[in-house]
Amino acid sequence: MHTIRQLTAEACMPTVENRGSVHKFLEGYSIEVTAQQSRRIDRFDDLLALGTRVYIPHTPHTDLRDITALAVRIRTEQMVPVPHVVARRIGTLAVADDFLARLVGEADVAQVLVVAGDVARPAGGLRGAQEVLESGLLEKHRIRTIGVAGYPEGHPTLSDDVLRDALDRKRAYAEQTGATVYIVTQFAFSADPVIAWERSIATANDALSVIVGLPGLATARTLLKYAVDCGVGASVQAFAKRYGSLTKLLLESTPGESLAALARHREQTPDSRLAGVHFYTFGSFARTVRWANDVLAGKLEVVEEGAVVPVAGG
Repeated sequence: MHTIRQLTAEACMPTVENRGSVHKFLEGYSIEVTAQQSRRIDRFDDLLALGTRVYIPHTPHTDLRDITALAVRIRTEQMVPVPHVVARRIGTLAVADDFLARLVGEADVAQVLVVAGDVARPAGGLRGAQEVLESGLLEKHRIRTIGVAGYPEGHPTLSDDVLRDALDRKRAYAEQTGATVYIVTQFAFSADPVIAWERSIATANDALSVIVGLPGLATARTLLKYAVDCGVGASVQAFAKRYGSLTKLLLESTPGESLAALARHREQTPDSRLAGVHFYTFGSFARTVRWANDVLAGKLEVVEEGAVVPVAGG
């Protein structure tokens, strides 16, 4: 693979088709921000396009009231709040009912991401996302656009068969209720496992579109730490080799290579269910937004090798 410095201006210019496929795949991206990180952001509408979907994770030290308050702020600043509903952190359906009522009543929430949550000791009796889906609470509060989790590189504690069965049940829920259910994947450092996984679930889950999780801009050391914590699989090995030295670990990484490969796959595969990009920011919200916006604005271009370079003369 060439480095950015080795690329000539002529080599940096992708074809119009490549440029268009990357732009189309990235356009309308979503992004996440924690309640803690949001305190460092003056205004979301200074950074993001109006109507951008901003996901709100339920992290270990975040109160449900903090999530609701952030959802209100995101809505006020003309974005679309997408709170996480984490079954094992919420604990009971009564708490979930109250939480959803506040989200809808105070922040006009109409879309959520429902996940089990990797919590060793659940806060109550809820163990998985399916219990929330089948409770009827989402229908009660008129939330009909629902994200669920997907794991292209597997899960650290659940088998592939269990994960496949969970997606089958979520697809069945969508068919039975008429809800729009889609998958948001765990982040990966390479497009290959995402593409292979999409093919593996295509027959059983072809009704569910897939939003691909990509890591935002951060140092390689930071990304590797989160990858280990989240149980990311094979793609982290290639990433670790690329940034094998202490000096390289301090370099900032971008998801350009994965973005280019995923966009190319979707363009060349008419029946692909890949529908867009979601950024996990890992504390680098503003830098990730500026990078993505520069790509969309044509200030940066993703070349064939996946490197991201300034537009010649820009």
